[in-house]
Amino acid sequence: MAAKKDGIKRSYKEGRKHKETMKGMNDMRLIEETKERTVVSFENEEGKVILTRCPIFPGVDILYIDAHIECFSFCAPPVPHVFAINHCEEGRVECQFNNGEYLYMGHGDMSISWRDHHEYCHTAFFPSAFYRGLSMKISVPQAEPCIRQLLGEPQFDLGALCNRFCKNAAFGMIMEATPNMEHLFYELYHVPESIHLRYSRLKVLEVLLFLGTLDTEFEEKRIYLTKSQVDIVKAVHNSLTENMQQHVTIDDLAKKYGIAPTTLKRCFKSVYGSTIGQYIKDFRIAIAKRLLETTDASILAIANQVGYENSSKFSVAFKKVTGALPKDYRKNFQQ
Repeated sequence: MAAKKDGIKRSYKEGRKHKETMKGMNDMRLIEETKERTVVSFENEEGKVILTRCPIFPGVDILYIDAHIECFSFCAPPVPHVFAINHCEEGRVECQFNNGEYLYMGHGDMSISWRDHHEYCHTAFFPSAFYRGLSMKISVPQAEPCIRQLLGEPQFDLGALCNRFCKNAAFGMIMEATPNMEHLFYELYHVPESIHLRYSRLKVLEVLLFLGTLDTEFEEKRIYLTKSQVDIVKAVHNSLTENMQQHVTIDDLAKKYGIAPTTLKRCFKSVYGSTIGQYIKDFRIAIAKRLLETTDASILAIANQVGYENSSKFSVAFKKVTGALPKDYRKNFQQ
């Protein structure tokens, strides 16, 4: 049994020709293995990542990522002539690459990247400890004959398609969400199981055709931050979330961490996707919701714990976000 599990694990990670590993994610469990998908979970004391790999065409896989963890390391050795189309459905992700770059994707964003650079090895950090997205991996030599035949275009060039967007960067590019892009990817997350494979094949072709229509002369949404800036932002975040009762100004934080206030605001939004003030408001309400759901603490006690001086101010803020007063939210949850 152990040998069989090791074989399954090796087969999944190698992806036929190469190996990908999750550093620090030792508890790997096979959930499902069929011709249409392989589902595995990686878990440690900090959380869990569920990966669902779906072969679509020869040389084309879709990897669904459902992460409930703050970070994990993803090692992917260079693979010649392979590129990935990545999409973020929910949450936010920071990818710290070996070359020192930081790439951020939020809700609805898409990135395109070649996998033949060693920089693709990266650590993924999820600011909200949650991420849902996919990566469409395409091996040009394997996939191109099939794609050409299905599209009826003998000269269709997959490599040139990717190069249209990656010509100005060794790694790739990232595009901000648009209505067309949202529609394009939505069905890949919500397609009925009974037609998943057949429908996904159509969607892969649609995505490739869509990319061919895009104007490459756009302002790329690539955000460059230094490691020291990212470290400061995360230190600020930890300070604020671990001490919600404290009320400090941005100027106070900037002075404490040795950074200009405007730079701190810009960098924080780049990493966490919102302003410092809005992030902390949302964070306080999220913690309050969990306390209302899982404890019998009074409304006032919860208000104080998440940084509100009295229950009336807390109730106003809570209703503004959730649409319900704290007592009603708890009552509805318990029913």
